[in-house]
Amino acid sequence: MIRVRIAPSPTGNLHLGNARTAIFNWLYAKNNAGVFIVRIDDTDLERSTKEFENDILDNLRWLGLEWDEGVGVGGPHGSYRQSDRFDRYKHVADELIKNDFAYKEDDAVKFRVENKGSISFNDLVRGEMTFNNEDIEDFVIMRSNGSPTYHLASTVDDIDYKITHVARGEDILSSTPKHIMITKALDQDLPYYCHLPLIFGPDGKRLSKRHGATSVKEFISRGFLSDALFNYMCLLGWSPEKDTEVFNHEYAISKFDLKNVLRSAAIFDEKKLKWMNGLYIRKLDYEIFYAICIDEISKHLDRKLFNTEIDSLKLIMPSIQERIENKNDIFKQVSFLLDEPFNINLQDWESLDVSKIKKYLFAVKDSIMQIEKLEVEKLELQMRELLIKFDLKPREGFQAVRIAITGSKVSPPLFESMVALGRAGCLARLEESI
Repeated sequence: MIRVRIAPSPTGNLHLGNARTAIFNWLYAKNNAGVFIVRIDDTDLERSTKEFENDILDNLRWLGLEWDEGVGVGGPHGSYRQSDRFDRYKHVADELIKNDFAYKEDDAVKFRVENKGSISFNDLVRGEMTFNNEDIEDFVIMRSNGSPTYHLASTVDDIDYKITHVARGEDILSSTPKHIMITKALDQDLPYYCHLPLIFGPDGKRLSKRHGATSVKEFISRGFLSDALFNYMCLLGWSPEKDTEVFNHEYAISKFDLKNVLRSAAIFDEKKLKWMNGLYIRKLDYEIFYAICIDEISKHLDRKLFNTEIDSLKLIMPSIQERIENKNDIFKQVSFLLDEPFNINLQDWESLDVSKIKKYLFAVKDSIMQIEKLEVEKLELQMRELLIKFDLKPREGFQAVRIAITGSKVSPPLFESMVALGRAGCLARLEESI
């Protein structure tokens, strides 16, 4: 049975790179009816925290990645935390010393590398890989303080947990010969290795803080949907079929194979992610979208919405769903409808000819006063007739009304916004702007 794992260190929030690695391992396990394991590599006791561990586990679940064995789930291998396995690593180090594969130096333990020959293995992504032993120096497997290094702990865990496929980032490639040496010294079968391409920013450099958000937590806070982020990260180094970009978890599972992962670096394009997130928002069932809106607006205001506000919002929400790219856009689009201080962005008036616009606003206000109940079609017809009367282009006249009504050039469709605001609200704001 195929057994794969993700082994993050709880020294920071879940990075997009680790999340992508987790997704690929999860997909491979699911496609092959295998086992997906989550273990925590917390041998760095000074920097590891419970807060970061919780962030990692919570955000893996947020992405839809449930695991079969591991931290919080259990299994035949204890807590699945390396900090609870120090005795096991010491036992292995002692065994390696006993069999002359390792030796002590200043209270540390070093693995003895043969100075001739080479290490070869077939990488599922990169093909045949060969490393000359003479290029690899003896390396530390146990520190002087008794803690294991990554090389020893990771290798022993992969052996003990019977990992069949080690799929991890390309940045670990140079460590793989060392892990193979330890595995062979312990007379154990080697797993298959698969080194995934790194994720780069648009500038062709490795994704980092200088490119903006790099953790799953940051993208959650910026209003992205889990299904959209999952879908997009699947495309960072893999694609299911030609011209197929938008798909769900089940489709990805049915198509995924580690052998089809690309060798070249994946480029993280946030513009494309925003586009995809917008698609997913528009695909949401309206009732789900409505619930998200109410939740987001309430959190932003830190209070429950009034019934009158909800009534107004219901009129505009279908239009909102058709135009936003993430959940954080919701409040910006509807804030003009809420019982909050109304502010007009004065800079938005700068591109307009105020002398011509003032007459148009007067006329629109008078027109609304003659209407008992605002309706989209009737408003549009009358306001377009007034454009002709005052020799204005729609961009000039409608933009002015939009700013007057919503306070900004950016808003939901103008006529729907006016209907949602209501007759009294429109008249008051037009008067204020005039």
